[in-house]
Amino acid sequence: MNNRERFQAAMRFKPTDRPAHLEYGFWKETYLRWKGEGLPESVIYSDDIFHHQPENDLFNYFGVTKFGYVRLEQYYLPAFTREVVNETSDYTEIRDERGVRLRIKKGNVSIPQFLEYPIKTMADYHKYRERLLGLSEKRYPPYYEEEAKFLRNQGDIIVGIHIDGFFGYPRELMGVERLLTTCYDDPDLIHLIIQDRVDADIALYEKVIADIQPDFAFIWEDMCYKNGPLISPATFRRFMLPAYQKFTAFLRKMGVDIIVVDSDGDIRKLIPLWLEGGVTCLLPFEVKAGLDVCQIRHDYPSLQIIGGINKHRLEGDKTAIDNELSRVLPTMLSQGGYAVALDHWVHESIPFENFCHYVDKIKSYSEYTKR
Repeated sequence: MNNRERFQAAMRFKPTDRPAHLEYGFWKETYLRWKGEGLPESVIYSDDIFHHQPENDLFNYFGVTKFGYVRLEQYYLPAFTREVVNETSDYTEIRDERGVRLRIKKGNVSIPQFLEYPIKTMADYHKYRERLLGLSEKRYPPYYEEEAKFLRNQGDIIVGIHIDGFFGYPRELMGVERLLTTCYDDPDLIHLIIQDRVDADIALYEKVIADIQPDFAFIWEDMCYKNGPLISPATFRRFMLPAYQKFTAFLRKMGVDIIVVDSDGDIRKLIPLWLEGGVTCLLPFEVKAGLDVCQIRHDYPSLQIIGGINKHRLEGDKTAIDNELSRVLPTMLSQGGYAVALDHWVHESIPFENFCHYVDKIKSYSEYTKR
C-alpha cells in the first residue's frame, strides 16, 4: 500500500498493511535541536506543505505521511500592506496582510498580542466585502495547475483541500472577543459573514476538487480551549451548523467523504454537532485537555480519529513512550477508523532519539491493523 491507499483504508475502517502514521508538522526549533543530536545534515526543514515537496525533508526521513493541501486565498484581495506601526526596545507593532494590528515581543518565540481587527461593524464588513469575496480567479496560487497535476498523480502525500471554518474565518476577521459579543449584539452580521463564506468556498473549490480528486477536506477551527468550547452548543447550532450542513453536502456531491475538522482543546461538547453537520473526522485530541481517544471511540464508534498521542510523553524516557502507545494503539488500530499522530505539532522539547524510538515502535503494532 502507498500512503494514500493506507490512509483511505484506515479512515474507512478497513485493514491496512501497517498503521497509517501522520504528523501535522515539525517546529523549526525542533529541527534545529535535532541537528545537534544526530539528525543527518542532508535532511532539510520545510514547512511548505502547499507546493514544494522535498524528498529529503523530515517526513520522508522518518517515513511519516505528509499532508498536502490545496489552499486558496480566502481573505482580502488586494491584501493590506504589511507595515510597522510602532516599535520599542521590547516589542514591534505591525499591521499585517489581513489588516490586523499585532504586538510582537522581541527576543523570543511567542504568540503575538492581537490588538485590533479591520471589521467591527456591519458597515466595516460591507466596506471590505468585495475584497473578501471578489477576484475569484486571483485566489488560486500562481502554481495551481502544476500543483494540481502533481498532487493528483502521486501516492506518497495524502491530499486535501483546506478552508478556515465557520468559526475560524469570522474570528480571523474580527478577533475572538468581538466575534463572541457580536453573536449577541449583531447576529445578522455573523450570519452574513458565514453565509458569504460557505457560498464562496463552494464556488472556489468545485474546480479544485474536480482537478485533484482529494482524499479529504480539512476545516480549521481552533474553537475550544482546555475547559471546553469558546461558544455554547446552542450558539454553534444557530450560526455554524447550517453552514457545515451546506458545505459537507457539497463535498459529498463532489465525491469527498472524509471531512476533517481541526480544533485544539476540549471538543467533547461539540462532537455531536459536528457529526450532525456532516463532519466525519476530528483531530488532534489534546490529552492535556482531558481527551482520551479510546473513550471517544467508545462513545462515537463511527467517528474517524487522527491523533490523541500525548506529545509530552515523548519528552521523557522510552518507557513513557511505550506506555503511551500501548494505552492507545491496540484499541484504536484494532477497531479501525484511526491514524496515528501526536496531539499537536512535533515540538522542540522532544529529543531526536525519542522521536526515532516513537516512529519505530508504531510499526511494531502492525498486527492490529490486519484485522
